Amino acid sequence: MRARTGIDEIEVLLVVDDPRNSRRVRRALVEVRAGVFRITRVNRLQRALELLAAGGSFGVVLLDLPSADTQRLDAVARIRATAADVPIVVLAGTDDDMLALAAFQRGAQDWLAKDDLDGRLLERTLRRAAQRKRVEVALRREIREVEAARSRIEQQAVELRARAEQVDAVNRDLDDFTYMASHDLKEPLRGISGYCEILLEDYRDRLDPDGVRRLEALTGMCDRLAKQIENLLAYYRVGRTHDVDTDVDLEEVAAEQLDTLGATIDQRRASVEIAGRLPAAKGDPTLFGMVLANLISNSLKYNESKPPRVQLGAVAGEPCTIYVRDNGIGIDPKYHDAIFTIFRRLHGRKQYEGTGAGLTIVRKIVQSYGGRIWLESEPGQGSTFYFTLPPATKRVPSGPNAPHWIARDAVGVARP
Repeated sequence: MRARTGIDEIEVLLVVDDPRNSRRVRRALVEVRAGVFRITRVNRLQRALELLAAGGSFGVVLLDLPSADTQRLDAVARIRATAADVPIVVLAGTDDDMLALAAFQRGAQDWLAKDDLDGRLLERTLRRAAQRKRVEVALRREIREVEAARSRIEQQAVELRARAEQVDAVNRDLDDFTYMASHDLKEPLRGISGYCEILLEDYRDRLDPDGVRRLEALTGMCDRLAKQIENLLAYYRVGRTHDVDTDVDLEEVAAEQLDTLGATIDQRRASVEIAGRLPAAKGDPTLFGMVLANLISNSLKYNESKPPRVQLGAVAGEPCTIYVRDNGIGIDPKYHDAIFTIFRRLHGRKQYEGTGAGLTIVRKIVQSYGGRIWLESEPGQGSTFYFTLPPATKRVPSGPNAPHWIARDAVGVARP
């Protein structure tokens, strides 16, 4: 129900046992516009407590406090205990400031002088008390919600700590597995390979060609299995921790990798060029070197062009986006995702050697630094691999002494 002015009606519980005070309140309410208040009058405190306990929709309690009536003063606390969310406005004598103060201390919202009761003042006081109480209730509800949220967060923190301890335990188990894989598995594997070599060396003349071929195949399988174990260990180690996190000049890293791959480049009579100035990235130069070494090696391996050509460069306008482009055999787009799966090979070992783990390790390194890797390639059209790395915090100085390109072919490394 709404008043003609559009103001919500407030239901008032009037607790007064003095008829004169009751008449004063009613005269004051006559001055208030109709529909603003709906009054329920009781002359006994017990009846008021029963109505409040029953869950009535009272917006405010208007309580008459006779002077020096300590029993009625205690009624404020009893009403507050029964209906904590219902505001209390007391009616006190004009000179009863101490009584009003005592009522406030027991939970009253406001007070009015009943000897000179004004309708407009009564309306404002009751409405203001109801509004303050609504705000107080809303704040208490929000506080309870915040406390509940904090309790949930604390519980989640406890659970996260427990899970972190579980993860630490798992990592310790993985460390134990790493040692086992690097020692307990590789040691007997080296023994098998060694015995095969002894048999080939000491008993080759006693074996028929088929026996020799089988022993050579067994030796090759031992070598491949050893490489797979090494690749699995490398894949496991990447991303667990970044022991080094510094500014890295990718051009220096690339030059080092070209020197390391020099024999392969010379053997293939290939050309590897660094076009322009490579940027600096933040991270581990060893891991970044693994990325470049794998991509360059693949560009040389899967390449039937004469001569094979590989180009490294940075994408203009992109923060620390590197590409490795080749004129190799290319990759069908339907396999662009599959090539990053560990040990997934698109070609037989007789055609192209390898374990199929290199690109998986490359992707894991790049992703461990928040980057991504993708490629553009078509069969017979070569391949271009792109990857992103976090930019360095400081710019690497460039100048006349800084190389702008590096090319390596059969005659070595040239730097202008």
